[in-house]
Amino acid sequence: MDKLSKAFLGLAAIGIPDAVYHAYGEITAYSTSLGNACDINNLFSCSKVFASGYTKFPPGSFGISLWVYGVVWFPLMLILGYWFVRKGGSLRIEVMVPLLMVGNVFTLYLWYLELVKIGALCPVCISLYTLNYLMTAICLVAALKEN
Repeated sequence: MDKLSKAFLGLAAIGIPDAVYHAYGEITAYSTSLGNACDINNLFSCSKVFASGYTKFPPGSFGISLWVYGVVWFPLMLILGYWFVRKGGSLRIEVMVPLLMVGNVFTLYLWYLELVKIGALCPVCISLYTLNYLMTAICLVAALKEN
């Protein structure tokens, strides 16, 4: 397994407890000392983002809580990444890059909500977005190395 594949798998693995922490925070409404640890100030506040009402996608009563997407996304990326690189294979960028780009486009919607609609940023959310951006960058570098 090459260094890029290891880095990709490492980032996906880091995303799992990060997403679980985010889920815990939303499930407890950021009311516990562990959950509200990401409330830094009025601008960087997980609880302010959570209390905004923009916590489901699609919006509305039939939407799925946003934490569910992260709890599913990072294990999926880890499983797919491992599946592709096991036994000396590659990250299969023709599969991974389009998938990761779906995640990146989704984060643009989430950035819009946080910056425009809510007026606060969730540090845990930003860390999850960043992990996805870094995993995408790794796949793009891997693509350049293959060509």
